[in-house]
Parts: sequence; structure tokens; C-alpha cells
Amino acid sequence: MPLEAVTLEFLLLSDHAEVINGKLYMMGAGYDRRNIADINESVTLRAVVSVLVPWNLTNQTHSVKLRIETEDGVTLGQEVQGNLNVGRGVEAISGQMFRVMAVINFTLTLPQLGAYRVIATMESGESKSTTFYAVSSEASARQNR
Repeated sequence: MPLEAVTLEFLLLSDHAEVINGKLYMMGAGYDRRNIADINESVTLRAVVSVLVPWNLTNQTHSVKLRIETEDGVTLGQEVQGNLNVGRGVEAISGQMFRVMAVINFTLTLPQLGAYRVIATMESGESKSTTFYAVSSEASARQNR
């Protein structure tokens, strides 16, 4: 079934991620809890986003925005916008879709322990989100004893 629009395929959080030659390399991916030793120290979050671009929408600029929100919907830090423009290489198969993956690093200080949401939104309004919970490292260590 051919795609008619640029589509968000997935959004994940990862401890480390990079895209090299169209391949995604991740460590510590897909978590939903982030241990916080000191709430006053900044943390780095890596959001991994995958976008599918259909044949008929190649060679055009498309944008995706990412933001982090508190559970009350307050945006933390600045929203990040990235643009992508996928061409058709000589090896492309007529009608194929093209996957574009990117890693976006956020460094910020979380205002408190609790739930946070990372949201990716395409220019069409389509969005995906993932939730993570900032938890105390001490409480987590006590629980695992």
C-alpha cells in the first residue's frame, strides 16, 4: 500500500543513538524511566525519530518538530525543528518509500520528578509521543534491593 503523505514511523528514547549510512545504532533504547540522582543537574535525552517519505513527495522540504512537555502540557526548553529533503538515488525503485532517521539531543533541567512527554509533530499535524518518568535514583535503588 503506497503512502500518500510523509509519515512518522516511530519515536523512541535512547541512552545513545546515531545514524550512520541509513542504519540506526542504539544502546539503552525504548526506556520509560529515567533515574535522576540530583534534580538540580541537567540531563541529556536522545530522541530517535523515523520518518517515511513516499516517492511522490521526494525532492521537497518537509519539517518535523520535537518538544518535551511536563505532564501538565508545559513545554520545557525550546522546541526543536528539523527539515528533511529526500532525493531519489539512481538505485531507487519506482514507487518506493524512503526512511529518514534522526537523533535529536536535548539537554535540560527537569523541574521535578514525575511524568514527561516527548512529542514529534510533522507539518501535516501528525504526531507521535512517548512518555518517560523521572524517578529518584535513591528510591529506585531501594526498590531493587
